[in-house]
Amino acid sequence: MFFHQFDIIFDSLKEIEESFKHNPGKKETEDLINRLLQLRNIMDECVKCWLNFEERVNELQKKYEFTLPDLLPDDFLQGLSMNREQLDEGLEVRFNNNTAKTSLFYQLESEQGISSFRKGMGFWDLAMLEEAIIEFEKLVVLEPNYIFGHFCLGLAYSQKGLNEKALGKLRLVKALSQDHQLKALVHNSMGNIYVSEKKYEEALNEFSRAVEEDPLFYTGYFNMGAVLYNMQRYKEAGEAFEKAKETSPQDWEICYYLGKTYTLAGDFKKGLQNFKKAFSLNPSEKRILFELGIIYDLLGDKRNATFYYNRVLNEQS
Repeated sequence: MFFHQFDIIFDSLKEIEESFKHNPGKKETEDLINRLLQLRNIMDECVKCWLNFEERVNELQKKYEFTLPDLLPDDFLQGLSMNREQLDEGLEVRFNNNTAKTSLFYQLESEQGISSFRKGMGFWDLAMLEEAIIEFEKLVVLEPNYIFGHFCLGLAYSQKGLNEKALGKLRLVKALSQDHQLKALVHNSMGNIYVSEKKYEEALNEFSRAVEEDPLFYTGYFNMGAVLYNMQRYKEAGEAFEKAKETSPQDWEICYYLGKTYTLAGDFKKGLQNFKKAFSLNPSEKRILFELGIIYDLLGDKRNATFYYNRVLNEQS
């Protein structure tokens, strides 16, 4: 029931975004802004409740002399996405990981450190980066041996656009860590920073090193493919996307970008195969419908091309 309320809030946010896409008039825009303000007020109250909860938990630990285990769910990093469109073609560079384990990290030792860590993660999850950075900075002073704290601070710096600070922290984590999965995450994160600075050779090097550290890290392969695609190195891009597809065959975006890559490389048959696979995984995505129209056009199949173009128009109406 509790989480259902958040589902409603984010569904409302999605509806507002869709309304903005249709160029609303002045009055409608004002109404949408007022709705956003109402949602923000609700979330602000949630933050206050969460902070109060953390304080009460800390008081209970002190009063009754127990310590809650500082554990993280295996998939907690999946929500910390850095997906964003990078270049004209709309390819995305990703940050996510579903293999992070608490065994990668040292146990926190101080109550203040635990408190700052939890507050930092909470602020981060709410996209309150300045507040998250303050807590993570406290954390690394209190717990300098807690490698994951330095990693979180580096990512928070990166998301805030403080790239030099971010790279400094990530290099520190890379030097201290002996864990291949964590090093893969570090190289991937550094690659994302270089992409944001349009330093594509440096980014490609980092993504390559990420998959060397962890050959099953499909996000690294995807990011390699994205960079190579935008460098118009389509053959290599296709190879990287295929590696990502091997590890994550149900990811429609990988199939979609493979379709675009093969199409630009002149292999329309493989392009069509991958677009059809992407469509089967996500039949409501308009970009796939449009690309299917284009590739059927290139293959001279006007009937199917018209069918998919009309689907795009019907989706927009």
